[in-house]
Amino acid sequence: MFGIGLNSLIKIGFRVSDHILKQQEIERSRTSAENARRQAEASREKAMEEAARHKRALLEDEIARNSVAVECPNCGSTGNRIRRNSTGFCQFCGTAIQISSSGTAVIADPIERDRALAAEEIRRKSGATGNV
Repeated sequence: MFGIGLNSLIKIGFRVSDHILKQQEIERSRTSAENARRQAEASREKAMEEAARHKRALLEDEIARNSVAVECPNCGSTGNRIRRNSTGFCQFCGTAIQISSSGTAVIADPIERDRALAAEEIRRKSGATGNV
């Protein structure tokens, strides 16, 4: 009557089951590949962050070696860190402070103050920060 026998139905069932199993295996492979890609990306990001931390630590070490903590000769503020052999500004009162190679702080003469102001303006425009 129907033209499809029991054997044909069983064969169709096996084919459908095989197809479903193959689709599930494809999905598992895709998921595995996506997880591997995410892990690789996370490893790259972690390596980049570690490299940036290392670079920052080296820069901070260099700044610490080449700069000194000074007391402002004008107001007495102690929160100033300025590179040796340069002129910086007191973070409290804005006084131009000239630092010798030995680390001695004096109020900068007008020419040095103007040079330091120009350098500060360049640093500000370039996005660099700090007195060092």
